[in-house]
Amino acid sequence: MNKKNNLNTIIFPVLAVILLSVFLIFYINKKQKLSQESKINTMLMLIEFEKIDGVLQWEKELDNRGLTALIKVQDNVLEEYPEVFKRLADKGHEIAGGYSIAPFWDMSYEEQYNYLKESKELVEKITGKKMRVGSSRYFAYDETTLKVADALGIEYILGRGTKDVEAVVYQPKEYKTKVISVTNVDVGEPMGRGSLCDYSLWARGADAKEFGKIFDESLAKKPTNMILVSHAYLGGTRLEWWKEYEKALASDKITWNGFDKWLNNQKIITLPNNEIPMNKEVKYVKPNPAKPMEDYEPIPSLENDQSPVSTDDQMMCQ
Repeated sequence: MNKKNNLNTIIFPVLAVILLSVFLIFYINKKQKLSQESKINTMLMLIEFEKIDGVLQWEKELDNRGLTALIKVQDNVLEEYPEVFKRLADKGHEIAGGYSIAPFWDMSYEEQYNYLKESKELVEKITGKKMRVGSSRYFAYDETTLKVADALGIEYILGRGTKDVEAVVYQPKEYKTKVISVTNVDVGEPMGRGSLCDYSLWARGADAKEFGKIFDESLAKKPTNMILVSHAYLGGTRLEWWKEYEKALASDKITWNGFDKWLNNQKIITLPNNEIPMNKEVKYVKPNPAKPMEDYEPIPSLENDQSPVSTDDQMMCQ
């Protein structure tokens, strides 16, 4: 009898500890899951059409954080630095191509087809992977773009934002291709709305601190999904802008996701194409910055190779 009592004295506390441990593990996991679900599903997009320094700076930072991005790159940069973009693709970054010289709005089928076909073939030749995302200058697209993308088997086209800071994915009922509508923010008149992006805000007269403020205001609106964009030759090379991106990457309000995971968290909006809103507002065709790009202090490690991007080239951007 004493033996049985002694055994019970040992077993019951052990069982209690095990049950408590299981409950705590379940509770902690549940809490972590709820915490993750309450955070903003956010993807980083990088854009490059000129130099490689900013892309390499971003690559190091994202490697350190275990993150990947959607990288939109112009054909001339792909051709000049094929090994860089092959490496990035192998690391899980999604490489997007397209035509950055002019917007696709009202451009003929033949022109759009040729531009996207050339870009797709180049991306796929260099990365060894399918090009899933296409775009044009200003993230412009129209119904012709959707027809071209369907014909070329391009899964997604980038579009200007239609729901303020909320980034959404539209599925036109008539097409296989989907439209990724990016985060859109306002700086007021006369320069209006554009992407949540270093270059876009710089071109509309905002400095790095204002960019950080607008980013925080965007988070305060509590969107479900966002896209933060950096033109790598600015955000990845200029110290003031870089510091703002470091703060953004460290935000506890965001879950940073790569392309596929970001998409998997979306509730895709399926509509007839003529019911999908389209944003053609671009009031900053000619940049009106508060301070020239070259007047910003370079990131120290890049200081020896910081020739500025020309104004003409800057005007080619989103």
